[in-house]
Amino acid sequence: MIFRTSRQVSARIACAIGLVAIVSAACTSSAESGPELTVSPPATTIATQQSGDGIVQIAAFLPATGLGSRIGAPVTDAVRLAVSDINAAGGVLGSPLEVSFVDEATSIDLGIVLQSEVDAIVGPASSLNALEMLDQAVDAEVLSCSPTATSLMLDRFPDANLFFRTVGSDSLQMSALARAAARTGGGSLTIVHLDDPYGRGLATALEAAVERRPSLTLAATIPFSGNDPDLADDAASILDNGSRVIAVLGDEADGARMLSALDAALPNDAGVIAPFVVVNDSLRGATDIIATISDRLREQIIGVAARAVVTTVDSPSGYFSTNAYDCVMLIALAARQAGSDIPRSIANQMASVSSGGRLCSTYAECAALIDQGLQIDYNGRSGAVDLGATGDLSRAWFREFRFDDAGREYIFNETGIEISS
Repeated sequence: MIFRTSRQVSARIACAIGLVAIVSAACTSSAESGPELTVSPPATTIATQQSGDGIVQIAAFLPATGLGSRIGAPVTDAVRLAVSDINAAGGVLGSPLEVSFVDEATSIDLGIVLQSEVDAIVGPASSLNALEMLDQAVDAEVLSCSPTATSLMLDRFPDANLFFRTVGSDSLQMSALARAAARTGGGSLTIVHLDDPYGRGLATALEAAVERRPSLTLAATIPFSGNDPDLADDAASILDNGSRVIAVLGDEADGARMLSALDAALPNDAGVIAPFVVVNDSLRGATDIIATISDRLREQIIGVAARAVVTTVDSPSGYFSTNAYDCVMLIALAARQAGSDIPRSIANQMASVSSGGRLCSTYAECAALIDQGLQIDYNGRSGAVDLGATGDLSRAWFREFRFDDAGREYIFNETGIEISS
């Protein structure tokens, strides 16, 4: 399937700043690639979009290179698949849906892209990039849908109701973590968090989630410094607190250091039972350190992470690919329901097409219902994608993981945990 960018201004931008466009007649063909170009885009002033042209155009900001490419490859393929499915079913507003791809890992002048009649952005994948880009996108009144950006800081970002996510936010992850802690039966929980904005945000969200769990009692919230080379005293104090469940919240490096310190601080008495430890998703990558932790503590660790792969879906495959597919579908269905490609009009219908109406799961099926004047409830490849008033999922799926003796994570709850906000 060929993805076209028919408007000349879009083609010029795609070629000039290295958009990985698929496929523009002015840039590349489906059988060959043009030369790589390195340019310094001029400074631009973003003009607010006032009207549409009847063609829905998406710019996909996803990582093609760098550390994020492991996620970028499957989500890019998922966007292509979604556009192919939509166009095979007749497109949107009587025209094919158009898409261009931008490597999120490169330095791109977003202003140029936003001036090219782009109606919606799929991405960015990175929460940090989303926070950096959103101001410009909101100023240009272009909506964005990210399949992977989970940061708490995006929960209440002043996005003028133009930012959406098909992945559960970290605040929902903390609800899932509270549930995991409650299911241990330990009763008393101590929260241990890295003393930085990331860790403090997670701790605050977990405290709120614990309050909603009558079977859990919050014993204490204890910060630790990532600059402290020795966490032995902190770990001993945490264990002295006596909680049967400890939540360790932090990034991969410092969170793992705290787990190691807790392990070292455990008494050698064989009769001492290690506490349960619940951890956030960043700890999944701490394989080397977790491999050195004793069996008695490692076997007590339970982690929670957003469901990245839906095993019941054949395609698209890969990490967060179904989330990316659903972003494109929601944008197309919202535009169809709005009868317009004006970004604000599309944004106003995003939540509407995601819940509260007749269930449908394909673009063709949902489009037919819309054309009959019926309210739809799109259930996507990633599951129910019920968007709330803030643009975030009101329900999200999370999986619980543990670690084997080599420190590698493995999923032990394949069905996932559905958490409501």
